[in-house]
Amino acid sequence: MGIPELIEQLAAPEMEARQAAGAALVAAGAAAVGPVLAVLCNEASPVYWGDPANVLRRIGDPAFDPVLDVILSTGTEEVRRRARWTFGGIEVSDLTRYAEVLAHPDSSIRDTAAFVLQNAGSAALPMAPALVPLLTDADEDVCQRAVWAFAGIGPGVIPLLRRVRRSTAPQRRQALTALAEVGGWDALDAADQRLVERLIAVKLRDEKPASMHLCGGWYALPTKDQGAVLEAFGLSDAMTVTMRLGESAWNSDHHGGTLGHEHGRCSRTYVSPVLDGWTLVFGDPPGSAHSASAETESGRRQYIRRRCAELSGVFGAAHWYGESCGDGWTAWCLAEHGRIIRCYDVFEPEDQVGNGHAAEDGYRLPHEDGGFPEGWIDGIDVSDTAALQERYEQVKRDFAIPDVCHAADIAGRLSVDPSELDERTSVLGHGVLALTACGRRYGTPRGALHI
Repeated sequence: MGIPELIEQLAAPEMEARQAAGAALVAAGAAAVGPVLAVLCNEASPVYWGDPANVLRRIGDPAFDPVLDVILSTGTEEVRRRARWTFGGIEVSDLTRYAEVLAHPDSSIRDTAAFVLQNAGSAALPMAPALVPLLTDADEDVCQRAVWAFAGIGPGVIPLLRRVRRSTAPQRRQALTALAEVGGWDALDAADQRLVERLIAVKLRDEKPASMHLCGGWYALPTKDQGAVLEAFGLSDAMTVTMRLGESAWNSDHHGGTLGHEHGRCSRTYVSPVLDGWTLVFGDPPGSAHSASAETESGRRQYIRRRCAELSGVFGAAHWYGESCGDGWTAWCLAEHGRIIRCYDVFEPEDQVGNGHAAEDGYRLPHEDGGFPEGWIDGIDVSDTAALQERYEQVKRDFAIPDVCHAADIAGRLSVDPSELDERTSVLGHGVLALTACGRRYGTPRGALHI
């Protein structure tokens, strides 16, 4: 079967036929590149574009320059998008082919080449020096990609980045970010660690409270005794940090800045300064994190309830709050003098403790529909967010339907709402990042943090 017939077979309804055609085209090598590339660029072709793209990737070296030429062509943006995706996975015999285009005038090619080296891991270590200029690239996305590429290549780049830090290269500043992304605090040499500590000290002098992005769980304790809080959570090696840095660590750990670190989410904890008389503890303690890896979330909920009861026996009261920025999850647990008085989780409303709380008065719980009448959105284009919100607010007013409460609302009434911190919030002392038992044993996660 010739190349034209094989390409035609890429549109066959049977997967086996398409796979066989793809394998035969790959075996044809350089001779198939032009015809397959033409199909990739033909937006009217019945062949799904992903099939010729994968054939070109597997053909490897002979496809490299022709696909690169398409990215630089005057074709449609859709064609260039297909070519960029193809270019990012060509199975070259030597990674230096990608390293050689890191200085290409087209920023999308620089970005894609760096992405390939990022995914190549330690195999790309010999090419790492070619990534250094990208740390100060004119395109901010390429700068960020270079940092991620260094992290993807791994600890082997640390000596290179430390040399950049000690040089007069224009990339000195960005190299510090890359070092933190590669190996966290431990990747910095002693001079850079002292530099970061001095920067933190300077910023602490006039730092003002600011709204925090809430995603994860935190405890609130009515105490000014930071030492007692550290002891109660089994924390050590406390490092004084700005509130911004503490928030950054919490969010980084929770949102995936812990790649390659099995205990990244439970290795460190941010303990806030005293805020309006309350100390807040952000993080996922080992007991909670390890419970969450059980078959269900019941282990986590039981752990949180047990800890709240224990902490309230020490501090008189203890609250735990949980919010998600992605899926609508919200929860809270309140304890006083060693006893749980209220627990609620929107995903497990049947597992509540207590029959409501005064802080919930005037609200409806997130799992309750609130009594919206049938057909209340009739005539509204649900894709029109503004119109839908306007109708929602109008129906709430007409039928006296209360607002939904979330953990941050309850925290604002009972302790401190971290999302509402501002210059009116009273602050005593400074926050710290401290190690949990997992942090002492396994170290902390990599990742550059905001100071």
